[in-house]
This record gives sequence, C-alpha cells and structure tokens, in this order.
Amino acid sequence: MTLISKKTTIPEVTISATRVGKIALIAAISNEKEEESIKQVVDGLDDIKLAVTFVSGKTNKVKDTFIQSLIGCALQNKIITKKAGHVHATIHAGLEALSGLSSSVPVDASLKIKVAIARDREWVAVAIYGESAFYPTTNHERSCMGVMHL
Repeated sequence: MTLISKKTTIPEVTISATRVGKIALIAAISNEKEEESIKQVVDGLDDIKLAVTFVSGKTNKVKDTFIQSLIGCALQNKIITKKAGHVHATIHAGLEALSGLSSSVPVDASLKIKVAIARDREWVAVAIYGESAFYPTTNHERSCMGVMHL
C-alpha cells in the first residue's frame, strides 16, 4: 500500500458539483485556499449559495450552541431568509448532520468542526467535517451531512 505524504502534490481535479449536498461536503472538507476557490465558483452560479462557519468545544457545549451558530451563519450570509420553512429545513438538516457526527462521541470529548451550508432553490444541505478527541492523542476525523427540502 502506498501512502501520500504531506509533501506530495495531487494534480488538479475537476469535480462536477451540481447538487447542494456535494457542494456542502466539498466546502466542509476544504482548507482555506480550496474554500476560497469553491466560493468563487459558487458565486458564479445563479441559484446556489454557500457559507461556512466553525464550531468547537466539548460535545455538550457544541450541541447547545450548534443550531444558533448554524442559523446565524445562514441568515448573515443570506443563505436562507427568516421564512419559517427556510429556518425549519436548515435546523433539521443541521440536526441530521450533527446527530450523525456525534452519535458515537463521548459526552466530554472535544469537537472542532467546520460547518458548510449550501442551498439551491429547493434544497438546503449542511455538511460537517472536523475532529473529535477524548484525549489529545485520540483525535478522530469525522464527517456527516444532512439535506432537507425547503
């Protein structure tokens, strides 16, 4: 088996991202430079919007503040409006992603997650990528996504 070292460069890859779930996942797993490129591409699309935020802390704290952070980011970046249907769908997509991410995380583990919210005319997707750690040497990468109809 061959592993790619951190110094290896991967040739540029063209990815067809026409669905909000895929766009949200790609944005969530991207680094800063990649995220800027993704946002530039999405800005050129008529009906797709994208925003990113970060949430960190102990599992219980993240669960307590996640929805506020999610909705705040979505509203501030005009991903959704204050319509009940938009807020409701975003909350449910976020909860679906968070429950998938945190279902096997110990209560007092630390989480550091990047949250991407993507939306088109009919759907909203929330993708989460990050790390959980119960002890400093036990970091685990985690990712999950939720998609809901607006």
